[in-house]
Amino acid sequence: MSVNLEFVAKVGKWPPERKDEVLAALKAWAYEDEALDKREVLVDILGGGPRNPIVRMEAYTTGPIIISGFGDWSAAAEARLRKRIAEAGGEDVSLRFTFPDED
Repeated sequence: MSVNLEFVAKVGKWPPERKDEVLAALKAWAYEDEALDKREVLVDILGGGPRNPIVRMEAYTTGPIIISGFGDWSAAAEARLRKRIAEAGGEDVSLRFTFPDED
């Protein structure tokens, strides 16, 4: 079954000396493992300011995307994300989905 969804993949912790490797792993997950388009999914380090003090890395959709076979894909995508980030030295990983058609 295909679904329309948005997601945010977050990495909350990493050793300062591994920042570049963890960010590269998050990008590799989004663009290589999941073959998502760079116009549809952005990867960045966010936070650290007075209005948003928690620093984290995120890969997030810019709008709804269509995923075929969501049930199988979601579990496998999360496993690939956790593996990539762990191998790069990051932790505190989450992958959250929202379904705009259900609003």
